[in-house]
Amino acid sequence: MKQDLLTTTFVLVLAGLGMATASDLPPSKQSSLGLYLSSREAAGFLSAEPSALMIDVRTPEEIDETGIAEDVDALIPLALLNESKGLAFNPDFYSGFLRLVSERNIAIDTPIVLICRSGNRSAQAVNALASLGFTRVYTVTDGFEGDRGKDRRRSVNGWKNAGLPWRKQRASDCAPAIEGGAC
Repeated sequence: MKQDLLTTTFVLVLAGLGMATASDLPPSKQSSLGLYLSSREAAGFLSAEPSALMIDVRTPEEIDETGIAEDVDALIPLALLNESKGLAFNPDFYSGFLRLVSERNIAIDTPIVLICRSGNRSAQAVNALASLGFTRVYTVTDGFEGDRGKDRRRSVNGWKNAGLPWRKQRASDCAPAIEGGAC
């Protein structure tokens, strides 16, 4: 029993070594909970945690243009494209999330993984959910499309660039955010 505990502790410590820390990230990708996963780590985490929920917080236009991760349970945009202001906070973000939580009986300590384009909005969304009392909300630090390379293309990292499972998706085929955003 003691050996099993030591082995488990050692494996958990080793697993944690690959995870990003706040000091590794620009301020725009840091969250109040400090729970960070790369896209590859997120895929492994979701496989190991069957109760985990994955939410994409990108705009419908981004989903239509680039697709969505196979592991996504819901699309609940944190912001929406507003022609005059650019991105503006989605007034249905909180209500959509709370509806999804209610429908799926999600507890405040259920692991939730948030993904956006490159890790900035998902960190903001973590802060929003933490303000509601949720305690295990992770941000995917490299997002779905990843960071920009020297050529300004999103080719450095990210879910798609890692070759992780994704599909073409029309955002209109997902439930509206106010209805929990299920895809």
